[in-house]
Amino acid sequence: MTKYSKAFYAGLMFPISRMGILLTALFLFTNHNSADSKDVIIYSSPIDNAELVNVMENIIFKTDKNSDLSIEQMTISVKGNDGRIISGKFFEVGDGRTFIFDPHEKYHTGENITAELIFISTGKVLHSLNFRTSEKIIDKKVRDRIIKDLRDEEFGTGVNPNRIIPESIGGYNNGGIIKPQVTITKNNNPSDGTIFFANIANDTVTSPFIMIMKNNGEMLFQRQMPETCYDFKVHINGLMTYFQNIAEKFYAMDSTYTVVDSFATGNGYLTDLHDILIKDDGNILLMSYDVQIIDMSLIVPGGSKNANVTGLIIQEIDQSDNVIFQWRSWDHFEITDADSVNLSLNNVDYCHGNAFDVDDDGHYVISSRNMSEITKINSETGAIIWRLGGKNNQFTFINDPIEFSYQHAIHKTEAGTFTLFDNGNFHSPKFSRSVEYRIDETAMTAEKVWEYRNVPSIYTFAMGYTERLENGNTTVSWGFANTAYTEVNSSNEVVFEFNFSPANFSYRIFRENWNVSPEFIPNIPDEFALTLNYPNPFNGRTNIYYNINTGSNVTIKVYDILGKELKTLINNEFRSPGKYVTPFDSGDLASGVYIYQLLTGGEIYTHKMVLTK
Repeated sequence: MTKYSKAFYAGLMFPISRMGILLTALFLFTNHNSADSKDVIIYSSPIDNAELVNVMENIIFKTDKNSDLSIEQMTISVKGNDGRIISGKFFEVGDGRTFIFDPHEKYHTGENITAELIFISTGKVLHSLNFRTSEKIIDKKVRDRIIKDLRDEEFGTGVNPNRIIPESIGGYNNGGIIKPQVTITKNNNPSDGTIFFANIANDTVTSPFIMIMKNNGEMLFQRQMPETCYDFKVHINGLMTYFQNIAEKFYAMDSTYTVVDSFATGNGYLTDLHDILIKDDGNILLMSYDVQIIDMSLIVPGGSKNANVTGLIIQEIDQSDNVIFQWRSWDHFEITDADSVNLSLNNVDYCHGNAFDVDDDGHYVISSRNMSEITKINSETGAIIWRLGGKNNQFTFINDPIEFSYQHAIHKTEAGTFTLFDNGNFHSPKFSRSVEYRIDETAMTAEKVWEYRNVPSIYTFAMGYTERLENGNTTVSWGFANTAYTEVNSSNEVVFEFNFSPANFSYRIFRENWNVSPEFIPNIPDEFALTLNYPNPFNGRTNIYYNINTGSNVTIKVYDILGKELKTLINNEFRSPGKYVTPFDSGDLASGVYIYQLLTGGEIYTHKMVLTK
């Protein structure tokens, strides 16, 4: 190469280097503009153009998985009516993709809110949304009454848990402890583990308990509660949870039966009792019932102009108690999607969510009882993926022409199918069942592959639960039926069954792989005892109280004063340790003195009672 040639190439090298710098700068500028111009927000709560938004609502944004957007790159502008600036805390949560704006004060009612995510470097708007808060705020007392009425309709009215039993009744001073009675009617090689339940006492004597029962009827754990509890179960992380009415939230106990945490919905919503799910990542799924005042005359003929309409809220709460995902029925369902609900009433519950689960792909399935619908929603975007059952059914049912109605307890099984408890409110004749479907999301078919229907049929209009166990057995709890719980094997043979004392039920009953004994079991009597009945004298009906300090069979009979046997109230039925009550209805018996006798553990106990008419 000549000097000329070297000089020529040397002269070219400098311009090429400068061009490289210019191209690099141009690339960076173009890439930055591309990031500015591309909306990487895949989810927001509230959604754009949402209405009926709670005045205490946080604003949530979530980016797509490929975005590297960070909170350092942006700010947020939130304004209300007439450009009113709304200040608040703007922060990023642990997953690095979710950003939350927590306003310092409530929005105004009927206020139009605009929220904009803005790049700090350029001032350009990355994402914007508009929503409107509720026009009217329902009074808290009215809301609480509506929620109570909904619960009473589904679960029964319950009793006063703080009722004081008269001190004249030996052994039941200071409020007394009357446990729900369990009678096992079938026990033929059931699954391992224990039975979890919380009783709903619709009588006048039984106390509310959370209990864990062994297969032989003995109680592994029992705790009297100050108020009715619901949904007592174990989660994947080993915590036990139950919902308590007084506090309106779920409590969590560890393996020592110590309360260590509590869970409640955020954004100003009241926690609903129907379900809680602790996910693999430790986040919590909860639901809420949201009561809004709506002019139903604009929706259905004869509708109330100021109807109290209840919608459904689903929330995912992270381990720092932040709401990181929220889904509202107002945004995705129509009120007229309700199945056989009278929409002209003053109080309308069109959705009535009662269960959820996580599908294998991470998305959520929810059960809406009053729509007879199972809905799958995208856990990233909140969009509906499919709708099964009800007015908006997208599937062809195979092997199941009657479909399901007013269902509970949707679950994804290890086999990839779904089980649910079909209350069957619209079957003719009415009956309830446990049913399993294979869902084909491509062919859009729902094939019934299994069901359990008791013979004779059992029907419960509300409550109920079913779940497939690891060994292939299936549990069924029957809600408001006389039979409380049934477990069947893969051949539909009943291997375990029990019921409660009259007027006692349980919202859900679970079989759990749990055998951890507490250090002590409270409320176990020191000795057998048959105490005085109350009231005594009585007119028509009285209650007989007795204590059992070890598990044994019990017989209670009533005799006249001459020793003639008149009635058998309990006939050689097993009772675990505890304090019990058995009602006695005198029926056509004449006024006079009668004898009642308890036979248990080889011992006989006798008392007199006086009937006056």
